[in-house]
Amino acid sequence: MKLSMSDLLKKLRKYNQRNYLQFVFCMTFSVLLITSYAVMLYSTLVQQTLPIGGDSRKQVMMIFAIALAGCLIFIVYSAGLFLKYKSRETGVFLALGAKKNYLAKKLTIELLQLMLACIVSGVLFGIGLAFLIWRIFQLVLSNLGDMTLGLSFTGVAIGAAFGLVSMILVLFQLYRFVRRTDMMEILYHQQTSEPLRPVTTKYGVSGVVLLAAGVLLGFVGRTVVGYMGFQLPAIWNLTYLLSLVGIYRIMTYTIMKNKRGRNPQQYYNHLIAANMMKFQGRQTVRNMSIVALLLAASIFASFYPPQLANSRQSVLESPADYTLHYQLSEDEVDQAAIYRLAKKHDVKIKGYQEIIFSELVISGVERDWTDDGKLKEEYIPDYRLADFIDATTFNQEMKQKLVVPEGTYYKIKGKEATESFFEKDSDMDQVTNPVTKQKTALKFAGTIASQQLINNGNSRYILNDQDYHKITSQLNAKHQIKQILFNVADVEASYPFAQELYQVFLSKASPKMAVQKNYDAYQESKALTENQRYDYGEKMKLTVENHDLMEYWKYYPMMKILVQNTFFQTTAVYFLVFIYVAIICLAAVGVISYTRSITIGLTNQQLFEDLKRLGANNRYIRKCVINQLNKLFVVPTLVAALMIYAFTLLIFGVNDGQITSNETRALMMDSALLGLILIYQLIIYSVSFRKIKGILNI
Repeated sequence: MKLSMSDLLKKLRKYNQRNYLQFVFCMTFSVLLITSYAVMLYSTLVQQTLPIGGDSRKQVMMIFAIALAGCLIFIVYSAGLFLKYKSRETGVFLALGAKKNYLAKKLTIELLQLMLACIVSGVLFGIGLAFLIWRIFQLVLSNLGDMTLGLSFTGVAIGAAFGLVSMILVLFQLYRFVRRTDMMEILYHQQTSEPLRPVTTKYGVSGVVLLAAGVLLGFVGRTVVGYMGFQLPAIWNLTYLLSLVGIYRIMTYTIMKNKRGRNPQQYYNHLIAANMMKFQGRQTVRNMSIVALLLAASIFASFYPPQLANSRQSVLESPADYTLHYQLSEDEVDQAAIYRLAKKHDVKIKGYQEIIFSELVISGVERDWTDDGKLKEEYIPDYRLADFIDATTFNQEMKQKLVVPEGTYYKIKGKEATESFFEKDSDMDQVTNPVTKQKTALKFAGTIASQQLINNGNSRYILNDQDYHKITSQLNAKHQIKQILFNVADVEASYPFAQELYQVFLSKASPKMAVQKNYDAYQESKALTENQRYDYGEKMKLTVENHDLMEYWKYYPMMKILVQNTFFQTTAVYFLVFIYVAIICLAAVGVISYTRSITIGLTNQQLFEDLKRLGANNRYIRKCVINQLNKLFVVPTLVAALMIYAFTLLIFGVNDGQITSNETRALMMDSALLGLILIYQLIIYSVSFRKIKGILNI
């Protein structure tokens, strides 16, 4: 039977089917992950939910960039393995007289067909995966209303573009492969090693220093300089790259470090395994670095949901189960209406309170960054509106004994709230009666915690009785705020009551109340008088289906049971995005780690056989494999976990100078999630080890 060159190539392709399947799987899987991530990230729902320029959007994009880089390098790595497998048969054909151009053409066509099929399959399956996970998310978290994901062209285009860029890089690798002029070099390309140069302990220490320096300079440095009155340019974010260099150095030192030390026998026991990793040093270090980055991205993404879940804990810990507030001039729900609804739902109300606050114009300091990165502070004597109460009323209603000296004020804050960078507690030094225009100078006396009196819009202050009555004279109902507070006998059972109370409150709200929490009527009137645009004048849709009301509505009524039962519905998209990101990155870590582990067995199969002939038993071979797997799995996992955990602690500490009880609870949940990720890594480790034992027959 006469065989043509094409027939021989087909037979070899069938014989080496496992190598083809590995490359096809790696590329399809990478395109699938990136496409599904992009489809989810650029869906209509997510883009409308994540605030432009917000921290959540920046974090998601940063993780997306890491995933892109990781999957791209993974494809290049898998293509390099595939070409190594092809090197021997290519060399044989050259030795038999085949033309290099002919083989290059055949191999190029073959790879193009494979990669185009991978890209199309990856994009289609990626779109399907995104909508499948969205559907599962809808089933798990019911009552999402009319939320739809919304497929966008951008997400699909990013997935396809990623595939095309990957294809170009692989073709470039192929070009370099077929350009080799030495036939023997091609023939033995599969056996070539990629050793790294020896490194010292200082090299490893410098890696740890660079890793820490990148995080400290990138995050802490920006914050410290900000408090000094300067804003660092965007290019300063490149300091984070120091951490990448540090990770690479740590991985290199881990692979190359193998000294006799004080225990020579242990050194000799691990000598063969250590040198096997050294001979493949470049591949191994690149692989471990990518796994560490993807693991860091996954851990960082998985840490976000606990922080978000605990952000409402202060509301749930408030002494008041129900809190409503609105302008006294509004025709809103009153005591009679509330008790009527309570009777209808068999709810027993306890400790009902009504507190009247007065709205006054306060002075303040507006802080912003100039174009050259300097902090600009402008004192404004009539800055915005704020709510005021006299000390006697405050003490009676809150069961306190606060003494407010004449000419001073106290600021009401949450239990663990601290000053923000752009607003200081002592910024106010003057108040103005909006009716009489009377101005009164005041001095900051301190702050007092009262969670139930925190307003979703205005800041709140306590004045001396004499000052309060003098300053608030002739104020009308339009400049007074009524706050209703009460508890119920059984909070859990009061959910139907809370739902109807919320519906009634929304139905009675006038168009004047349909404003964002940053809205300020005095600032709007000033802007209109000066023919300037007011940014917070946009009206909100006051319907039960509008989940943005909890976060952004100025008059949102804080009802514990309503917040508790609807919180995940209002923040569903944030949970979806970050959990999805964590899963995608973990999936990539699993596949990359497994692929690299199997490579250890396949690449060194002949060496292990030689060791057996020299007298090595299966126990020794298993120890060699375990020694290599430990470095591949343990070191990247340990580096990623420590880095992100330390970074999270820095975020909590630097933001407000303290770690609150909410943040402590979030850290405990983070630790539990980290434990699950470690279990996941252990499972991948076990599966990889079992597969290698099968390959080596040990």
